[in-house]
Amino acid sequence: MAKRGEAFKAAKQQGSKGATSVATIKDIAKRAGVSVSTVSHVLNGYGDISADTEKRVRAVMRELNYHPSALARRLVRKRSYVVELMLFSVEGLRHPFFYEVICGITAEIEKAGYDLVLSVKDAGDRRWRESLRRCYESKVEGLFLMGTLPGPAILDEVAASGIPTVLIDIPYEGPRMTYVTSDNVGGAASAVEHLISLGHRRIAYVDGHTPSAISEGRFIGYRQALLRHGLPLDAALVANGDFTEEGGRAAMKRILEASPDITGVFAASDLMAIGAMKALREAGRKIPHDVAVIGFDDIEAASYVRPALSTIKQQGDVMGRSAAKEVLKLINNPARKPRKIVLPTTLVVRESCGAKARLSEGGGAVEKAGSASGDRA
Repeated sequence: MAKRGEAFKAAKQQGSKGATSVATIKDIAKRAGVSVSTVSHVLNGYGDISADTEKRVRAVMRELNYHPSALARRLVRKRSYVVELMLFSVEGLRHPFFYEVICGITAEIEKAGYDLVLSVKDAGDRRWRESLRRCYESKVEGLFLMGTLPGPAILDEVAASGIPTVLIDIPYEGPRMTYVTSDNVGGAASAVEHLISLGHRRIAYVDGHTPSAISEGRFIGYRQALLRHGLPLDAALVANGDFTEEGGRAAMKRILEASPDITGVFAASDLMAIGAMKALREAGRKIPHDVAVIGFDDIEAASYVRPALSTIKQQGDVMGRSAAKEVLKLINNPARKPRKIVLPTTLVVRESCGAKARLSEGGGAVEKAGSASGDRA
């Protein structure tokens, strides 16, 4: 038994010698010839350490392969450095525009040294209170809400929580809450104005769904453009497509059954526009010869479908970055008044609206139009 105990002790000592020791803040201070407090000030970015001393401390950190503990930093500062994005959507991360927005948010949040927690739920999921409770328990410092919310109660509860919050395409403001959106009214109006300029008078509208601030804004733009040119608003030309490709296809079929004389279509999203184009082809209509089509979003697939889809471009990445910058400002400055952000849109002219075909026949120039100054098409 004694021999077995000695062997175990020897093995333990040998293992200790072979183990790689982890550098501590005291090791950094000793090697750099400074106090532990000085190293702490460098790590926390207090800005009261001379450039030469900070350079020496950081050189020793690299030499000893020292990485500060994120957990320790959070415990010392009594902060979580965590923000959460709650996405309510049937398609979730598969939706191309949502993906662009999330990429923009992630880039800015990580650059600022925060972690992003992503919670994806179906638009009809009623368990949002449980998600909010976890936010409170985790001391989440900022919040993003995006998609089709399960109801207005979630906005009231988030506003009451006092958590700095930025909503994506959901117009709602509070003491610590604001939103980022695109110019949905102006963008939709420019799409319909473009179709009218090409001679179309029977213009259908494939809407998203209600209630939805996006759908409401884009419908207002559609209606304004029609009324501006003395064209009637015909309910038979409007159908909801639920912001999905299959929904757009089904909506287009309903519109064609009620009004087969349409010559133009504006869809409130590119996915619905692509679905509408399928329905038109199935009905024997040629695009854009028989029916011109314009979408909204400018997702990557818009330039790949045939004919290439004319659309209203909104900047998903910029929207995400703008939302992240605003929530970080609210986190770091509790006295800051939240600022809403409305981003411009641009009409991108491709093949599906027929303008390029007319351009080649007439030799003129077509500009990208919209609520932002555009480039040549």
